[in-house]
Amino acid sequence: TLTVNKNGNGSGTVSSNPTGINCGTTCSASYNYGTFVSLAASPASGSTFTGWTGGGCSGTGTCNVTMTSSTGVTATFSQ
Repeated sequence: TLTVNKNGNGSGTVSSNPTGINCGTTCSASYNYGTFVSLAASPASGSTFTGWTGGGCSGTGTCNVTMTSSTGVTATFSQ
């Protein structure tokens, strides 16, 4: 299972490729072992995406996770 948490005083959405996470609404999904999942953050109007933590991700680009165990990733949005 890959779980996305959102943090900060801003807002936005996180989507995954392959599909499964659209957070907003669906913030966790189960993927097969070894699946490569890319997460992309999109800040809402008036907010800024400030970065990833967890899952080996950092910075503000795409977060790439290879599923080998249950993983949690946090996306931080600020206003």
